[in-house]
Amino acid sequence: MSNYGFELIKGAVAQKPNLLFCVASGGSPTGTYTKLADFKRQQPDFGSEMRVIKLDEWGGLEVNSPFTSELDVRRKFVEPMGISLDRYWTLDPFTQNPERECAVMEEVLEREGPLDICILGIGVNGHIALNEPQKEHQLPFHVCQLAESTLANGMLKNLRQPPKFGMTIGMRGILQSRLILLFVSGSGKREAFEQLKKEQVSPLFPASFLWLHPNVQVLVDSQAV
Repeated sequence: MSNYGFELIKGAVAQKPNLLFCVASGGSPTGTYTKLADFKRQQPDFGSEMRVIKLDEWGGLEVNSPFTSELDVRRKFVEPMGISLDRYWTLDPFTQNPERECAVMEEVLEREGPLDICILGIGVNGHIALNEPQKEHQLPFHVCQLAESTLANGMLKNLRQPPKFGMTIGMRGILQSRLILLFVSGSGKREAFEQLKKEQVSPLFPASFLWLHPNVQVLVDSQAV
């Protein structure tokens, strides 16, 4: 899974060095990020023109909480890849004005986009980015209410102060991407993957909207199959 993701991204960068890359936090793409960083050490010019925008962020965490998407993507991708701040647009996890934060990111996406590569994982409830199951979905970057199934999963439930909301790219930004890489890893995602394989589209299972996109690569590890 990680090797295949690496090869796809490496090939895309070779074709378009200044591509716009939407970086996601979490464990699923970590192996691919590691391989990209290793390649960067061998080929220092690799990714030197890449532009990067962050997919989503938790909001309402305690100040200086280490559990942010920002810290995760900086450690795994932004810093190892040498992405300078003028080529990186992000959401502040500790902002006092999340609506404005999302509006600025949408302006960036409209100016710099569309995305060339969008990295996604899948939630246990089928969310992509932090677009949770609901009857209607917002199109731009937006502040979102987190589902109970999201808050009850993984390390979030053990935080002293769990997130109160999310900030995320909307369905428009995702579906306008030229290439989407969906990483599905771990036995906990097996049920979601089985649901995704059904050729059905429902707002109550957001990942199903990827059936409408012409260029999605689904990268699955052995535990999720």
